[in-house]
Amino acid sequence: MKKRYLAMAGLLVFALAAAGCGKDNDKQEAENIQVTPTPEPTVTEAADLVDMEVAEEKNVIGEKTAAASKVTIINRTDGEIGAIYVRVHPEDDEDDEWGDDLVDGLFTMAKGDEAVYYFEKPSNSGTTYDIRVTFTEEGKNEYFFRDLPLGSMSRITLRIDGTGEDAIPYATYMTGTNTKEISTLKAVKERLGISDEDSEEDSDNDEDVTPTPAPEEADPTEAPEPTSAPEPTSAPEQPSDTEDPTPTDDKITEAEGYIGQSFDDLASAIGEAQSNEYVDEPEMGRTGYHYYSNFTVSTEVDEYGNETVAGIW
Repeated sequence: MKKRYLAMAGLLVFALAAAGCGKDNDKQEAENIQVTPTPEPTVTEAADLVDMEVAEEKNVIGEKTAAASKVTIINRTDGEIGAIYVRVHPEDDEDDEWGDDLVDGLFTMAKGDEAVYYFEKPSNSGTTYDIRVTFTEEGKNEYFFRDLPLGSMSRITLRIDGTGEDAIPYATYMTGTNTKEISTLKAVKERLGISDEDSEEDSDNDEDVTPTPAPEEADPTEAPEPTSAPEPTSAPEQPSDTEDPTPTDDKITEAEGYIGQSFDDLASAIGEAQSNEYVDEPEMGRTGYHYYSNFTVSTEVDEYGNETVAGIW
């Protein structure tokens, strides 16, 4: 019996030892398992982020807010702009209240330079604005651009027609829904009381008029010679379209039919323009403006020099 109890006690001790060993092995295996940490996401520093819009907007005027309207102003005048004033168009054109200079010495705009103007959206879609610019050149006259629908524009180009004291400031602009530039030159001339017809009449009046010589008195002693019948004359030739200095509405309609076609073909059909202007736009490429007496033809010039009619106004 004693041996039997000893044997049972030995088995019990062996079982307990085996159970403890199993737990130690499990614990050791758990400790030996390598835990691979989840890599933390790399945070890009704010300085590495490039805001393309901010990078392009070098000259910014006005207050830039999330709700503000934005228009790009391009200088195509004959001088370097040093100050810009913008106001809502007043009922009285003689009003001289303009407020503060928006540039305020931050930059200047040479010919071809751009500025981005942020302004509060007008509550009325019919609200128009005036722009006044002054120049860095001392003694140069300031220019005014009036009654502009700034709230509907995506960009506006300030231009000049003529030179010296006869120069007329005007603008061309693009709206958010229009793919062709609109010119204010005709409206400006009408506001100033200037028209191409008046210029033509003035030039006609300036021509020298040769007086008709007085007929010689006949000698009463001589018998008058018989008067011969006048020879029939041919009907005067009708002038061609290219000789007509004043295009008619029919000619404008004819010009509109050449949109998308060669400008040379249009000029051959309706005649040459009174004046021509070419500008290099940063986004549009080389653009031509051909001024007839009562309408303007805009063209696009490709890299090979081919000129295509883009719009009529």
